[in-house]
Amino acid sequence: MKATFWGTRGSIPSPSTEETPTHGYGGDTTCVSVAWAGDNLLILDAGSGLRQAGRHWHQAGRKSFTFLFTHAHWDHLQGFPFFAPAFCQDVTIHIYSPRLPGAPAGNLIEKALHAQQSEPFFPAGFPQLRARIAFHEIDPSQPLDLSSSSGNLTVRSTAVTHPGGCLAYRLEHDGKSLVFATDNEPQPSADSPLVKMAAGTDLLICDGQYTEEEHKHRRGWGHGTPALCLKEAAFAGARRLIITHFDPSHSDSLLGEMEEEIKRSPEARKLPVSFARQGKTIDC
Repeated sequence: MKATFWGTRGSIPSPSTEETPTHGYGGDTTCVSVAWAGDNLLILDAGSGLRQAGRHWHQAGRKSFTFLFTHAHWDHLQGFPFFAPAFCQDVTIHIYSPRLPGAPAGNLIEKALHAQQSEPFFPAGFPQLRARIAFHEIDPSQPLDLSSSSGNLTVRSTAVTHPGGCLAYRLEHDGKSLVFATDNEPQPSADSPLVKMAAGTDLLICDGQYTEEEHKHRRGWGHGTPALCLKEAAFAGARRLIITHFDPSHSDSLLGEMEEEIKRSPEARKLPVSFARQGKTIDC
């Protein structure tokens, strides 16, 4: 499996400026694609990073897409109205949505995607998309198997700590695994549902949005720190950790300092840790 980061920022897109450069780590909101078994592709969330990803795949002539959404907060949806392949009638899109505890009846992501493309918020309504779009719901208690002629991908999920609810996912293919845990306030312990699901994973992608000082004032907001992510990864016995979902106010220089600091921690001597960078592809 290969994971490509199309968007690494949290909360809101953060274009690079002279005052706050962001081009090094990325300014688009969350979107990660996972290539598996040759040409198969799974897209995790649809933040603003999906726009560039869509242009790339459109130019390459790709006609089939599968999305896996973690939750319905806007920074994880806002790229979908700008996903070029969705406007092509010869394209097929499958969208898998989380069924979150306490959520109202109906497909959560289907309703959210329609709502964000309705007046008075957006001029081009969802019905103007020409692709064949099918919505499916995920039951966290049951694994999801995505099959193709060249292989099988198993998706497992668990609820994580975030206002309004959110799912983390474990992807398994050909003896390798990847866990995607964005928008999660880590609860590092052996009994954590995420720790249990991430046990022994080859790669854990985790939300480390805040500095330690920021987190003191933002507990309960549903995001973590690099140190909390590293503790969670250590409990899980993960083989590698990548931090993502960077705060919109954090410049490249601050993120560089945070990355170097976490790499110097004792746990990092046994568990490689780094920060995500938009446009980079990671093997797992």
